[in-house]
Amino acid sequence: MAQHEYEAKFLGVDVDALRDQLKAAGAEQVFPKTMFTRLIFENDTVQGEQWLRLRDEGGKTTLTLKQVTDASHINGTTEIEIEVSDLEKTAQLLKALGLRQVRYQQNYREEWQLDGVTYDLDTWPSLPTFLEIEGSSEQAVRAAAAELGFDYGEARFGSIDLIYKSELNRDILAEATLLFV
Repeated sequence: MAQHEYEAKFLGVDVDALRDQLKAAGAEQVFPKTMFTRLIFENDTVQGEQWLRLRDEGGKTTLTLKQVTDASHINGTTEIEIEVSDLEKTAQLLKALGLRQVRYQQNYREEWQLDGVTYDLDTWPSLPTFLEIEGSSEQAVRAAAAELGFDYGEARFGSIDLIYKSELNRDILAEATLLFV
């Protein structure tokens, strides 16, 4: 069953100051800055605002069906996610089922946790590092943002392509690869 994803992104963060705030609040670093790679798959039934993401998270591999129904609100994204043991074999399986790999993307993520809330410092090619806060509810995300001094009215929702579009006027959905060079 699809679960709502409660996460909000905050752009224009001071990474060092944010790390200091998280440490001072008692947050624990789950993992340091780690390269993630993701393969995005689509077919005639999985397309548009719905896609399959196969992601290597630096030691853990997940396969996720993501669907965005309302990118302007925190509960506008749902996902169904499972852990898989082998990225290459899973990619082969998806291709054998008729899915097309339409994108290959890289980003860096550093993850922190405090009181059931996840704080990800995400760095994508050509974008400044931003903060993504994920919690069990909208209220949990709002409270976590307020604790760090962020204005929830400035929060961004939905997938990364919307940030590329708004910040760089770049359509990454039309790009087969998104890599650090």
